[in-house]
Amino acid sequence: MFVPAHELIPVRVIRVLCRTLLHLFFRTVHIHDVERLPATGPVLVVSNHHSGLVDPAVLIATLPRSPRFLAKAALWRWQYLPLRPFLFIAGAIPVHRRKDGGGDNTDTFAATRAALEKGELIALFGEGVSHDEPGLLDVKTGAARIALGVDGPLSIVPIGLIYDDRARYRSHVSAAVGWPIEVLGRQGGDEDRDAVTGLTDQITAALADVAPSWESWEEHDDAKVAARLTAANDDEVEYGAVVTRLNRKIDDRDAGMETVRTAVRAFREEVDRLGLDIDDLMEQGDAELGSIEKHTRVMSMIWWPLVTLGRLLNVVPYTVIRLGASRMDLNIRATFKILLGLFVYPGWWIVLWAIGAALWSGSVGLALAFGAAILGYLSAQVASRLRYAARERDLRHPLRSADRSDLVARRAYVVAATRRELSGSP
Repeated sequence: MFVPAHELIPVRVIRVLCRTLLHLFFRTVHIHDVERLPATGPVLVVSNHHSGLVDPAVLIATLPRSPRFLAKAALWRWQYLPLRPFLFIAGAIPVHRRKDGGGDNTDTFAATRAALEKGELIALFGEGVSHDEPGLLDVKTGAARIALGVDGPLSIVPIGLIYDDRARYRSHVSAAVGWPIEVLGRQGGDEDRDAVTGLTDQITAALADVAPSWESWEEHDDAKVAARLTAANDDEVEYGAVVTRLNRKIDDRDAGMETVRTAVRAFREEVDRLGLDIDDLMEQGDAELGSIEKHTRVMSMIWWPLVTLGRLLNVVPYTVIRLGASRMDLNIRATFKILLGLFVYPGWWIVLWAIGAALWSGSVGLALAFGAAILGYLSAQVASRLRYAARERDLRHPLRSADRSDLVARRAYVVAATRRELSGSP
């Protein structure tokens, strides 16, 4: 009897692969309110879709249950051949989208319902397409039609994927689990148009509650800065949770949010006036911004040579990926970087091995290749911290004390205003 690959390959193998790739690209990957996800039984996860194939990887890496995905049938075309093994192992179910030329989804719906009736967890992206808009697109009726056509009860769980900068290397991503929507399906239930419309509206509202939707990129950027500064000052505060709450405040036109946004704009103006990079000032708390500890200076002296060497040994693949990604749409840029990196970096390390073996010996070539891989990894892990240390030294010299004090004060005001808004205090 034929057994699907996703039932043969241990779940932990796929999860470890996704966690490893995400760990290499993102600084942090969080999930919160995961207890809302039913531990057993049929579950249909509906998520927003902002970052191509990175979105399913985040769900695989963070959810305690292994999801099977509905994926666009176009991914089975020849130009996506390198993805075929991953689709096969993950047990992905192809769905024909109208924008890709359409097709018969009878088998898709049948396979999805059969999996749900077996008690599996199926995940899909409610908007039907990955996009780079600041808000949610219209949620398609597919999730409601699938759920209502299942013969028996199931839970629909909305999950919001929240990126602070989805295409930037060493950025942050969070998954926010919403409250389940309990549905009692029946054979032929998907033909009830009123029921489908009503359930789609429920899904849309539930997804909007956990997936921040912005009317403009300006709102998004202001909330992002406020959330990152606040999270940097408190280890127990998670970026995704803060930005989601700020999004709700903006949606409710809460007056306090204008104070937060005004504080953010003042901070931005000061950062721009001083010629600094705002991203370098949002990774550490105010205490670290005010003064740099001696051990930080010592660690910088130790790490800088290794980081520099790691970058030099990997400058070719880094440049190739960076130039290639610059031509990609924002919503697939991270996917492109990760997938291309899987081939370009190992290929370059093989080239280094060949060069070392040709010029010196096989052992030298092997040491060169392994050294490039190890130092490249270390460089990725510590480089941003060293950049911050360098920026902090720039703040100490040659900037005047008054400039440093003003920057620290404006940053602290953003954090204070955000905390007041989150606590509900005036």
